[in-house]
Amino acid sequence: MLRNYFKIAWRNLLKNRLYFVINIFGLSAALIVSFLISLWVNDELKTDKFHENEAQLYSIKRTIPLEGDAMDVYNSISYPLLKNAKQQIPEILKYMIIGHTYEDNLTVDDTDLRASGTFTNADFFSGFSFPIITGDISQLDKKPESIAISENLAKRFWGSEWRKNAIGSSIHIHDNGDFNVIAVFKNLPDNSSIQNDFYYSFKSYLKNNPWLLEWNNNRMQGVFLLREDADADLVSTKIKHLFQANISGTKKEGCFLQKFSESYLYNQYNDKAQVSGGRIEYVRTFTAAVIFLLIISSINFINLSTAYSTKRAAEVGIRKAIGARKNTLVKQFMAETGIITLISIIIASLFTLIFIKPVNNFTGKNLHIDFTQPGLWISLFLAFIIITILSGSYPAFVLSSFTPALALKGKGNEKKNTISFRKGLVVIQFGLSIIMILAAIVINKQIDYINKKNLGITKNHIISIHQDQKLTQKYTVLRNELLSSEGIQNVTLAGPSPLNMGASSSGLAWPGKSIEQENIEFSLLWTAYNFPEVFDVPVVDGSYFREASKDSTNIVINQKAAEIMNIQDPVGKIVELWGKKKQIIGVLKDFHNRSLYEPIQPSVFLLDANNAGMMFIRLESDKTKEALASVQSVFLKILPEVPLHYEFVDEKYAEKYKSETLTSTITNYFALISVIISCLGLFGLTTFMAEQRTKEIGIRKVLGASVAGITTILSKDFLKLVLLSIVIALPIAYYLMHQWLQEFAYKIDISWQIFVLTSAITIIIAFITISFQFLKAAIANPVKSLKTE
Repeated sequence: MLRNYFKIAWRNLLKNRLYFVINIFGLSAALIVSFLISLWVNDELKTDKFHENEAQLYSIKRTIPLEGDAMDVYNSISYPLLKNAKQQIPEILKYMIIGHTYEDNLTVDDTDLRASGTFTNADFFSGFSFPIITGDISQLDKKPESIAISENLAKRFWGSEWRKNAIGSSIHIHDNGDFNVIAVFKNLPDNSSIQNDFYYSFKSYLKNNPWLLEWNNNRMQGVFLLREDADADLVSTKIKHLFQANISGTKKEGCFLQKFSESYLYNQYNDKAQVSGGRIEYVRTFTAAVIFLLIISSINFINLSTAYSTKRAAEVGIRKAIGARKNTLVKQFMAETGIITLISIIIASLFTLIFIKPVNNFTGKNLHIDFTQPGLWISLFLAFIIITILSGSYPAFVLSSFTPALALKGKGNEKKNTISFRKGLVVIQFGLSIIMILAAIVINKQIDYINKKNLGITKNHIISIHQDQKLTQKYTVLRNELLSSEGIQNVTLAGPSPLNMGASSSGLAWPGKSIEQENIEFSLLWTAYNFPEVFDVPVVDGSYFREASKDSTNIVINQKAAEIMNIQDPVGKIVELWGKKKQIIGVLKDFHNRSLYEPIQPSVFLLDANNAGMMFIRLESDKTKEALASVQSVFLKILPEVPLHYEFVDEKYAEKYKSETLTSTITNYFALISVIISCLGLFGLTTFMAEQRTKEIGIRKVLGASVAGITTILSKDFLKLVLLSIVIALPIAYYLMHQWLQEFAYKIDISWQIFVLTSAITIIIAFITISFQFLKAAIANPVKSLKTE
């Protein structure tokens, strides 16, 4: 019996090829995107979930009270808090130190490689599930000069002989000196938010930075491993009391625990220090978009099935006349839906395999399909069942409910509510497409705004080079050589990057500073004297540091800092920084020193070339190739032992908005595919309507109606539905995109032009789709049209 259902279903589908092709194409396109996005979503949701102790791992976050009742949340914490919490709170089994990741040049004998890494402690590997392949990781806590490296880095240095040669070998890190390899760890999994190739002893970092022993200095991140029976909220309270008992200040900072596996997706907080979003918003957005696409493709099936039902009225009548029951007919029509769904899933699976590599290149992930996983087959089976039921149920019951007497005459008894339902589905379908179109326009405009916004600082045609000890020693010679080379406009030092001033301090005091302002963080930038000149930052009051001077008692601030301090004519005023008196000698014009998610931060600029951290070289705009060749030549001449690695400042800045750019591109694809699928459905419906109204078209032409007039009459009912979609969808789309834009401190306005553009695009596309078939019918020979009746 089942075989017979599918045999008849297949014949019917081949008989109605247009209906068949439209449904297969629409559903396959939706499923390809759905499968790829589902792989990405699944990978995001699995991030950091692989740790054996996942349920017991908690990140420690620091809260800073601002003016009023507002709170700010930082990931950085002090080392004494981590150490003392482990010693004094019995529920804590281990603490893991996580230093800030950076890239550096590593050398073994004559081999120079660039890799990312940081410092940590031995418990980092046992607290997390990062297995050691060979060596004794406990030495990381005992020997300051020790280092653990990944299997990948070991292979890069020693090839296939790494097991024999790695342990005990010396690695020179250009910024930190020589270290002995004491362990090789397994490459960190792709679904780990922590990705590094080397970890050197925290003791080495502490030795060179003894100020880390102060409770108020926060320069690392920390994770605690709690006992299985520990109450995380209670432990969090204990840690907060311990922290506040040992730090200074009237409005004291606080801290709280957040589950480590949740920190990746939930990393944004409101002014009450409560989780308010993060990467989870992208997961939710793309999941919703996938559901939209599947709904749109399912609507195509429902609409086309019910519209073409009259063609199958005679078939239904004969079946009912010879005794077929309604449930038998339902099974028959559901079998047809099942065939379409199955073929679409097979096509989508094949194309997913084809597209997965370029998607990985685009997203920077390592997505893959494991056909040995039972979960994959269960998911495909569930997708088959859900889509078949969603798409086929309503048409099956409509078709099987035809009255035999009318059906035998070839007339379906399609009711008004069925027609209204079909129209409603068209409205929903185009409404979802309109939301996609408007979202694509808004996101593209916001990304374009980010890329083109005047930041108040130059970022183009500037490269940055990490400043190590050797570069610091030879800086003057390097600078002089570079300035005399082709394509080089200027050279300076600054650190960290002026476009991402992550270093900050609340240790600035001024006359009239209130208790409410006690914890205001001022961003810090250590620079050379010509920093404003290289980055085109105007001095609006006073002057910047003088050439060849040390100016250790002077500082420069930005306009935002002067505003917060409420000091009239700040130049010449005396303030205190870390307890030492400093004179303000100049005020720089505000520039965006963080991402556009945040307002411009109040900033302090210090003259300290040795600790600036980065060399910035400004290139002549039309001589980039020559300038880069000059840089390589100069470094090879003056620092031949230091591998040259540079980055373009504008490209590094763009990396901060990688997620937004990814969202923009994916939304464009979603919008395009949703419009194509919607138009395919509309094309199928208009084709059917044109066939149904063949006689009417012929009579109108005989009576003198023009082609344009006939096309307009036939099109207006569908265009009314599209206009209704616009009216309903635009407010919803506006609300959704307005909420998305609230994450940015600097953003575009959703102007009326965007609504007009979205509406115009929708109407034009719909009109072209509708008119194609109706125009074809309108220009047909009326004699032939009338003969068909």
